[in-house]
Amino acid sequence: MEQNTPLQISFENLSYAVKVRAKSDQAPKTVVDRLKAVFSKARYEDKVILNDLSGAFRPGRVTVILGPSGSGKTTLLNLLAGHESSGTVSGNIWVNGRQASGASIRQLAGYVHQDDVILPTQTVREAITMSIILRPPPLSLVSPKSPETAVASIHELREPESNPREKDVLPLPATTKDQARHTGAQSKRNDKDAAKAKQQARSSHAIQLFGLEKCQDTNIGDSSAKGVSGGERKRTAIAMENVTQAPILFLDEPTSGLDAHSALMVMYQLKAVANEGRTVVAVLHQPSSEMFEMIDDLLVLFEGRTVYLGERAEFVDYLAQLGHPCGMYSNPADHVFNSVLYEHLRGSKRMGTQTIAVERAEQLLTQWRQSPGAHKLQQLIDAPTLAPITASQFRRTSPPLVQVKYLTKRAALNAMRNKLVVNIRLAQAVFFGLLIGFVFLNTQDRPVSVQRQNFSGALFFTAVTQFLLSILSVVNVFTQERLVFLREWQGGYYGLPAYFVSKNLVEVPIQILMPIIYASISYWLLGLRSDGVKFVIYTVVCICLNLCGFSFGLLLGSVFKNMSTILAALPGMFLPFLLFGGLLVNTGNSTVWLRWVQWISPIKYGYTAMMKNQFTDYVVDGQPIGDAYLEQVDLGSFSIGINIVFVLFLAFLAWVSAYIALLYLTNKGRGDPVKNNPKKLQQELLGAPDERFVQSMSREARVNHTLSSSAFSTNSSLQKARGWRTYVDRFRDRPASHITAFAVLHEITAIAPLFAVYYALSYYQPPTIFPIRVLEEGNRYINKLREYVGLEQLDPESPVLVHLATSYAIVKVAAPVRIAASLALTPWMAKWCVVPVAKTIEHLTKALRAKFKP
Repeated sequence: MEQNTPLQISFENLSYAVKVRAKSDQAPKTVVDRLKAVFSKARYEDKVILNDLSGAFRPGRVTVILGPSGSGKTTLLNLLAGHESSGTVSGNIWVNGRQASGASIRQLAGYVHQDDVILPTQTVREAITMSIILRPPPLSLVSPKSPETAVASIHELREPESNPREKDVLPLPATTKDQARHTGAQSKRNDKDAAKAKQQARSSHAIQLFGLEKCQDTNIGDSSAKGVSGGERKRTAIAMENVTQAPILFLDEPTSGLDAHSALMVMYQLKAVANEGRTVVAVLHQPSSEMFEMIDDLLVLFEGRTVYLGERAEFVDYLAQLGHPCGMYSNPADHVFNSVLYEHLRGSKRMGTQTIAVERAEQLLTQWRQSPGAHKLQQLIDAPTLAPITASQFRRTSPPLVQVKYLTKRAALNAMRNKLVVNIRLAQAVFFGLLIGFVFLNTQDRPVSVQRQNFSGALFFTAVTQFLLSILSVVNVFTQERLVFLREWQGGYYGLPAYFVSKNLVEVPIQILMPIIYASISYWLLGLRSDGVKFVIYTVVCICLNLCGFSFGLLLGSVFKNMSTILAALPGMFLPFLLFGGLLVNTGNSTVWLRWVQWISPIKYGYTAMMKNQFTDYVVDGQPIGDAYLEQVDLGSFSIGINIVFVLFLAFLAWVSAYIALLYLTNKGRGDPVKNNPKKLQQELLGAPDERFVQSMSREARVNHTLSSSAFSTNSSLQKARGWRTYVDRFRDRPASHITAFAVLHEITAIAPLFAVYYALSYYQPPTIFPIRVLEEGNRYINKLREYVGLEQLDPESPVLVHLATSYAIVKVAAPVRIAASLALTPWMAKWCVVPVAKTIEHLTKALRAKFKP
């Protein structure tokens, strides 16, 4: 497997504070003072969680954060992983010397939460496979090749064949359209089978690595349905993050709640992950002696301050230097808690005050800063590894269509495996259909006054039942899935549109089927008009009310967190709809300033549609009683169709509102969406190292670093080569020279503006002093130029390089040029477009070589 660039996380003077309500200096004594305190504006003050932390987490090592509860362990982890954005952050964070933030590190890191939130109906294998499908590994780990193979692949495209006559024309496709179609379909099937086989192989490897063979086909389960054990669930959660092959892995108390053997198994697996060259940082809660020996680096926090950060092997010696030697048979993790952090409380039965704890933390911090280990750590911070971060290391997500397809399949399986929920909904449709049918059985054979009363009551009950039961069935399921959705969305499994669409694709058919069952039972038992069209309209209205209730249920589930809150808020929404539904109050003669409520009541529109469907032109014993009764109840002048449209319109408004509520929920706490745009964050990490580290390098080291830019690394060139191969496969019946010409033009158009800008600036005196930052920014294009024109020995501070760096912003023009060339150039036009450009570039290259080559 091709190794990623190791990533080192460094931070200096890192502090984090949150706003908390200030404590009053004096408690209110009188009633007036208390009222003033209630209605006055609350005062807030900063509570410091992390105080001036500095450190570095190295790749290929397991770094563990220890400390008592409330010391800031999880806060530091969340801050670095981009899961904490509500407070105030100060200080610097770097990844391989590049200025970073938690949001940018999130593009490179996986995160295992303390509480494992996984869909209960999924099996262990399905959960791991889902992570593989929805979060493919970084590009550098897809179809890996060695650098030598990659370079050979690129040269294979560039260098002409030794005998062009023999291979001037690529193999032709099948001779007939049917054969070509069959070959293409077979190729697609083979590709799908190969991709599925790779996914299964990776899933099996992860299951074997984390010791999950026995439970791989067992459901995850929850509190109501027994599934895997706590240790197996935790290892499954770690495996789901590990298969993404993210170069950084954060874990929040991965061993909490596990027995000694399961916790030790987790540590073994974390060591295996770190041995792949990845950066592993975990928060542990008092590890055992065996686990402690497996730690590489150790960070001890107390009251948000550093007590120790260095190699685990040197920790015991450091404590001995402080006058706290650890016994031979004592666990150092227990010793640091009992004898070091809380030394001032030894023998006391009380926890002590906050002030005493802070004073002890400051004392330990001072001792640490004066130790040789702190100076060694500062040297590591000042001289980090500056290996370039490649674009292929960033975490990826699958295309939206793949997300929708997989999530729809998973939601369908989840619905089928929740047999109790499906059976209850089916039983409700049958039960209420029979109940209303037998209560109002054969109403058509009863007196006129009874018919009007019974039909009105039965239709109103139908409207209320279809709307309310749909709401309750949705919120009952959605509140359980809400936390799963948020956790998976935060983990980068899928986007909100894919989840929302898949949820509706699975639920809508159920919302259509249940009212059909209800209508088929109740309509004929009630004795409504024996007309097929009337029955269809009645069924359509029931379906629309169900869909409207489904949308309102989604809205409630999106706005409120738990079922108890929804049940408390539901009457406030539902009872006004019920009151102005058309039966309890004559809406045409109700209170004027409250009459508007009827226009937002789905029950009113559904009830009106069913009433008009039953009573319009309704005749009993030759007497037209229906129209007169409709005028009496005054349900409005809208037709049946208009009322149905209004029900669907309200459903659409609630559906859109539910999506907006989920969008707000997912964006809450993410900070500035423009500043935290993933592409912008990735570009920052792909840029040059911080000037502080570059300036501290020697001139020779700085030049070597400038020449080793990764903007056009082997991996990037390999990806371009694969793209060219795709073009070759698409036009296999065209001459190979056309394909090569297209590839040349496709690349040359990216650097052609550089030549133009250089010649435009060559008439002016180049600046004598130029910021190294600009040189590095322009370097991503300069290296491409050096690769093509053969100026490998060119001095990075030569005039031509300065000119090209100056033109960095103008090079943006190359993007539309490349797009236009890709769209306009066809194999038939290749010789007219490529040959003149290629000749011009050839002459220009010779001129540059003659002028600047040493």
